[in-house]
Amino acid sequence: MAAQKSPGSKKKKGGDEEHENAERWLLTYADMITLLMLFFIVLYALSPRDPKKFEDLAQTFQTVFQGANMGFVFEASNSVGTSGEMLQGRQQTDPSTTLREKRNALMTQLEYRMKNIMPQNQYKVTEVQEGIKITLFSDTFFEPGSPEVHPEAVPFLGKVADGIKSLPNAIRVEGHTDGTVLEGDKFAKEWQLSTERALSVLNLFLSYGYPEAKSGVAGYGSTRPVATNSTPEGQAFNRRVDVLLLWDKSQM
Repeated sequence: MAAQKSPGSKKKKGGDEEHENAERWLLTYADMITLLMLFFIVLYALSPRDPKKFEDLAQTFQTVFQGANMGFVFEASNSVGTSGEMLQGRQQTDPSTTLREKRNALMTQLEYRMKNIMPQNQYKVTEVQEGIKITLFSDTFFEPGSPEVHPEAVPFLGKVADGIKSLPNAIRVEGHTDGTVLEGDKFAKEWQLSTERALSVLNLFLSYGYPEAKSGVAGYGSTRPVATNSTPEGQAFNRRVDVLLLWDKSQM
C-alpha cells in the first residue's frame, strides 16, 4: 500500500512559499531608503552653505539635458575634506570672444568721444590690424602744403588728446600727402612734409598732457593713398593725419 502524503507536509511547503514572497518587498524598500538618504545628503551639502553652487550645478544639468555644447570645467574644491564641498561647475570662457569684446568696447568708446568733439565729416574711426585708427582729414587741420596745424583746429585736437590720454594704449601719429606738385614744392620730399604734419599733431597732444613715453610718429609721404589723386576730393582724403591707437596687451 502506497504511503499517503501527510497533509501537514503540504501545508508546510505552501507556508515556505508564502514566507519567501512576503520578504521580497524588503529589497525594494531598502533601495528606496538608500536613494532618499543620498538625496537628502546632496540637499544638505548644497542648499544651506552656498546657494551659488546649487545654481551652477542646476545650470550644468540643464545644459546637459538640453543637448548643448559642453563648455564646462569641473573643479574639486575640497572634495575629500570634511566640509562636504561639492564639485563646482564653471563655464569656460572663449579667449577669442573676450578679445573681440575688448576691442569692440574700445572702438565704441572712441567713436562716442570723437562724435562729441568734432563734426563727423572731419574724421573717421576704423579698426586695422595694429589697433584703431582715427583719421583726421588735413583740409580741416592744415593749409595745402603746410605742416602747421590750422589755428582753428587746435581746440579740436586738444579735445582729441584729452579723450585718449586716459587710455592704456600707446599711439603713433602718421602723416600722409597726396603726391601733387603743390604738396612737393615747399619741401624737398613729401616724406618730410608728411612727417612734419605728424610731429605738429603730436607736439600739440604733448602740450595737452599726453604722455611722451606712449607716443610715436611716422611719415609715409604719398605711398598709402586711400582715394584717387585724380580728383580734388580724392586728394583731400589723401592729405591726412592718422592717429593710430595701438592694441594694448590685454587687447592682443
